[in-house]
Amino acid sequence: MNSLNDIKQYKKIVLLFLFTLCLSSFIAPIVKIFLDTLVSSSPFMKDLLHYKQGTYEFGKVMRRIMMPVAILLIFLLRKQLRIGSFVAVGIKPVQGWWKQLQLGFLLSTGMFLFYITITCISGTQIFQTDAISPANVILQLLKILLIAGLVGCIEEIFFRGFILQSLLVDMQAVSAVWISSLFFSLLHFFKVKFLVSPGFQPFIGFIVIYQSFQDMIVNFTTIVPSIIGLFLVGVVLSYAYIRTKSLYLSIGLHAGWIFLIKENKVFFDHVKTNREWLFGDSKIITGVLGWSFLIITLIIIRFLTNVSCDGKNSARTL
Repeated sequence: MNSLNDIKQYKKIVLLFLFTLCLSSFIAPIVKIFLDTLVSSSPFMKDLLHYKQGTYEFGKVMRRIMMPVAILLIFLLRKQLRIGSFVAVGIKPVQGWWKQLQLGFLLSTGMFLFYITITCISGTQIFQTDAISPANVILQLLKILLIAGLVGCIEEIFFRGFILQSLLVDMQAVSAVWISSLFFSLLHFFKVKFLVSPGFQPFIGFIVIYQSFQDMIVNFTTIVPSIIGLFLVGVVLSYAYIRTKSLYLSIGLHAGWIFLIKENKVFFDHVKTNREWLFGDSKIITGVLGWSFLIITLIIIRFLTNVSCDGKNSARTL
């Protein structure tokens, strides 16, 4: 463990990712044995794992295995990874933190609503006026808001609070932002739908991971628009952190985007047109218009953070 302290931070991140993949692969066959016994007897598990015609989806299970494994490794290696000191810098109490959080949420939702207005006028989005009852609308919004807050907070602590700050130790700010944003983008596509049948499969974890890499490479041209969009999202969130030296603005931005993207799927229908290059698909960030709004958001952040929320000048890092 002591030798790990001498390794550069960006190499520690790579090793953490590889350790997570390997340990998850060794655990996967054991988890599968347990699931095999449940999927044939529990209606809940049948529905959860989509058990049909003697097979069920294990790709999603593999992702659920990797998450706690990564958390466990980070906890066990927290001193060597220095994650405690990094995250503490981002979430330490600062004057005006609530204003930063609100600013991020209002900025992301405001830009998003402007985007939706344009797509509705163009006919790319159609509002579902009778999709759900008023009572369900409130329930859905509260549920989405809770999910958005949790996911935004967790992902910002990991990607900007740990990954970005780790890279900043050994790299210039621009390089750290680009690499962390690319990692943030590509990790969203590290998944595959993989059907398995009951029975012991000792290498199932390694197979699913291999298929995940293969699927990303084979479908690369298809997912390029999404990769670009998520990369720009990562850049905006990283820039928000660098400008404010805290995670509150980026958490607000992230939560606002998640809230309205999920709300958009509930209340709007996407209409496929021959202008998909401009408006993208239902994911929103896959077209030139969505990318443009992200770049505009980046510019707005620069102007809004010339003076921080406590009235002191912010450092111009980028």
